[in-house]
Amino acid sequence: MKPVLTLTGFLSRFLVRRILRRGALRLAVVRWGLAAAALLAFTAFCAFGIVTLQQLVADPALLVPLLRVAGTAVPMWVLAIFTVVRVLFMKSSDLVELTFGFPLTNRARTLGFMLFEAMLVGIGVTVILGALVAGALSIGGLGVLDDVVACLVLPTCVSYLLASVYYLLLERVLLQLRLARLRAFLVPVVLAGTLIALAVAVSSQSERVLFAAAGEGEYFAPQLIFADLAASHGLLAAGGVWLVAVALLVALVCSATPRQFDPTRRFTRVPRVLGASEFGAYFVAHIRAIETITVYGLVFAGSYALFVADIRLPPFLLIAVTIQGVYAYVSTEPLRACGPRRHGPVRRYLLVLGPQLLALLVCAVPVGILSALTGIGWSEILMVLGFCASNTVVLTLAGIVFPPEKGNPFSVVVGVAVAALVTGTLLLGASLLGLPTWFSTVVLVIVTACAATLSAIGMQKIERIERHEVVV
Repeated sequence: MKPVLTLTGFLSRFLVRRILRRGALRLAVVRWGLAAAALLAFTAFCAFGIVTLQQLVADPALLVPLLRVAGTAVPMWVLAIFTVVRVLFMKSSDLVELTFGFPLTNRARTLGFMLFEAMLVGIGVTVILGALVAGALSIGGLGVLDDVVACLVLPTCVSYLLASVYYLLLERVLLQLRLARLRAFLVPVVLAGTLIALAVAVSSQSERVLFAAAGEGEYFAPQLIFADLAASHGLLAAGGVWLVAVALLVALVCSATPRQFDPTRRFTRVPRVLGASEFGAYFVAHIRAIETITVYGLVFAGSYALFVADIRLPPFLLIAVTIQGVYAYVSTEPLRACGPRRHGPVRRYLLVLGPQLLALLVCAVPVGILSALTGIGWSEILMVLGFCASNTVVLTLAGIVFPPEKGNPFSVVVGVAVAALVTGTLLLGASLLGLPTWFSTVVLVIVTACAATLSAIGMQKIERIERHEVVV
């Protein structure tokens, strides 16, 4: 067990030193400021959950049905976070290669990565369910803690292990079919497809679980097996069954681990649809990456699935496309290094931002049409598109201030988190205060303009420093 804990400690230290001390985070005041802001945001989120739940739930007896309904969605949240973490690990070839210098067996390496990955998934689930748990404890006190453990905590651990087994079996299937070179494309697509199917299944279960918990009929949900055992035989009995299930799943993870192989760097060649222009070169550099192609494919597939299921929802999936803005500054660095120096800072910035906005527009046309066919108004679609354009600008700034490191995709987490913290806090605050829509729009325009200005200035300063034109 010691080698496993050693590897987990190494990965945690790598995460802190190589991610939380890069870019602007090299300054201690920035690190502590962002940590305080994140803690304050999570505290405010929990406080919001407490206030909201106390207004909706007057009788503590209603907490159990609410927790059971939330428990049905736990596997969906776990798989969503697991997919993100897995994709990051698949891109972390340099980080994985470092571990081969350790005196570890393959089994110890698998368990070490699994423990570290479980920690990240656990943090993500805690952030998502923190408000619900805080609200439930504020109403029911410590007496509701048993239901929280049975409905939320135990299913989270088992769901993560099931997701790990599913992923490893998928890897073995790709090896048998000789498709391992395409794992960087196929694995995220399959995981995302499974997530969509799971989300549809969970949405159909919630109402039945709620009625069954209120005493109107019976309904068995596999996610709530530990909650059913705790209600019938006590929490200790449910914990015993949980320990047996965890032991079996850990053994299955160890036996299902395939051999290591190198991921593919690029999936396909993209034709230069914009000719031999400089803008065309930047456009190709943006969309040819395997991550970009995967994200766009998932957005198209998810939008079509929502259309087939006749789910009336604005095209929020386009937000996933904007996350690639974090990589824009780094991925275009070779082009900027060999490009002409006569360009001013504004034009150089537009060459980085323009291809992203064009790709977003190309993707938004079919996605918006599918959303409109379900009954969504064009005004709502345009509002989402405007938010995505603003988010692209903000995330591009995040990629400049917190540049992702090659071979270490976990470094993008800080930039995305900071951008989400700033934009989300402003919009959520405007919504909670009951401010009109035009005010939120003005705030978003101001944030976008500030981000664009800081990006152009930051790019110019960084490039001048790299050419030794200024003294730091």
